[in-house]
Amino acid sequence: MKKSIKKLFAIMLAAAMAVSLTACGGSGEQSSEQQKESQASSGGNTNESKESSGSAETDREPITLNVATIVSMSWNDYSDNTVAEYIRDKFGITFNVQDISGNKEALMASGDLPDIFIIEADEVLPLIQSGFILPLDELMEKHDATSCFFPPAKLEETMDFQRKNVFQSDHIYGIMGYDYGGLGASLGTQQWGLNVDWERYSQLGYPELDADVDQIYKLLVDMVNLNPTTDNGLQVYAIAYPTIGMRGNSLYSGHSLGYYPITDYAHVNCKTQEISLIYTDPESDIWQYNHMYWKLHQDGLLDPDSINANPENEFDNNSLKAVNGQYVATLYHDITGNATATKASEGVAGGFEFIPLKGCTVDGTFEISEENLGKGVGNLRCISSKTKYADRIMEFMKWWYTPEGSRILATGVEGDTWNYVDGVPTLTEEAKVAKYEGQSNDYYFSSGIRFGWNGGTGEPHPDGYSVNLFDEQSYLLEYASAMEKDVAAHYGMTMTEKVIEMHDKGELYDHDFLNGNATAAVNTLPDDLQRILNTVDTQMYEGMAACITEAKTEEEYFQMRDDLIKAVKETGMDKVNEWFLTTYNAALNEE
Repeated sequence: MKKSIKKLFAIMLAAAMAVSLTACGGSGEQSSEQQKESQASSGGNTNESKESSGSAETDREPITLNVATIVSMSWNDYSDNTVAEYIRDKFGITFNVQDISGNKEALMASGDLPDIFIIEADEVLPLIQSGFILPLDELMEKHDATSCFFPPAKLEETMDFQRKNVFQSDHIYGIMGYDYGGLGASLGTQQWGLNVDWERYSQLGYPELDADVDQIYKLLVDMVNLNPTTDNGLQVYAIAYPTIGMRGNSLYSGHSLGYYPITDYAHVNCKTQEISLIYTDPESDIWQYNHMYWKLHQDGLLDPDSINANPENEFDNNSLKAVNGQYVATLYHDITGNATATKASEGVAGGFEFIPLKGCTVDGTFEISEENLGKGVGNLRCISSKTKYADRIMEFMKWWYTPEGSRILATGVEGDTWNYVDGVPTLTEEAKVAKYEGQSNDYYFSSGIRFGWNGGTGEPHPDGYSVNLFDEQSYLLEYASAMEKDVAAHYGMTMTEKVIEMHDKGELYDHDFLNGNATAAVNTLPDDLQRILNTVDTQMYEGMAACITEAKTEEEYFQMRDDLIKAVKETGMDKVNEWFLTTYNAALNEE
């Protein structure tokens, strides 16, 4: 798989950290590995004796914790919000939050480390290698907190998985959020898969389709033919060609045909659970869609600007065309988000709606198996090696990952934003309006409901409702857009509920059967194979576009396709595929 921007940043970050170790308090005579072992043997807190020697009253003395986060929030501007007051009263903690999403390198190089990091999992290794964050194993054991952070059903297995695949160490260095699945914070409006112009789709009588590219092609053509130009005389296209390199082709094509991308070049058929090596398989989902794009290009219905779009401005260009009404569908919902939001703001029952094809694959929504619970890789909460308050932080995080703590941080304080009514946790009208109106409503900030901390548990609350009451389908539907209400009226349920119903009937699939160890094992190629894949990606992206634009007949298209597959095999794609299968199967068979 291509190295992501985040991974490239991680490499640069490691170099910056190595230079700044002395400035950060590291001794030139002690290696980062020695620092880690020293921290691990002391429970991860170099200030342990000083902090724990005081009285209980001393432990409750007010402290300020500096939080460096990649999750943008304006907490400091509203530090007296109700949730912040609750935390001060309960823990004696005040937070100073710094958004580092745009200046991580500068922060790390300065040596002015925070007390807490909230950072991506694939950015954590340089922090570990430089001794900037603490191993948490003994801290978790000391505070009897392990089962709060890791689902108890597979506790040791999940921790071993994260040590091996996330931290590449004998220790746990960060706390990851986890979710039990089920109905989420969505009405199912836009997802990976086929998203269509709801107004045009309605005019066609809401046709139900299988996960079949020929049926999708016919639907797109039929929707364009309803009105081939916009009211302003602009040409309407069926769809945009996927950009952002081969990653775009991989992401765009899989879900709607029943596949899930394990890597950019290998998908799994979620019905048969068989691996598809998509670059070199002429029947794979990317090649099925590429053939459809060729047909649409022949029809004059594939947006020509998208084929040669610059990946850096692709979203802006395509979003504007979607807002102008020039697309009838997309397989990648970011392109049409602005168009849907515009319709919602106008009160129009229009925009782009996800359509669950029979046999497609859907992300999220379903219950997560015990096998994979907690094995996702997302944002981490890490404790800095420079903090004086490791125990206080662990105490707070333990509470944060309880249903009680998660609800308060996500929904607000009972008696303020919500109350129990006949045993049901019920949002106040003021809170519901504030959440709906967002930044234009002062209570949105003063109540603390603006500041979700991007962590905690998705475990069901003991009262049977979501920890985040704004995730409940009842709230979402009450404040739904005109289109979302129209969708629910048509189906007699929200789209999320319809997806679950279809899943229960076996009409569509999830990908929870995947083995977390195996998918993690194939996430990063050896350097020599990565270089081959980089070359192949360029060949594929340019060659697939050429198949679309240069082939005059279907026979010529298929010949160009086959020639391209032969060419990338000669470049070495077969070696990449062989490594993937060998590594994936070995991880599957590990005890």
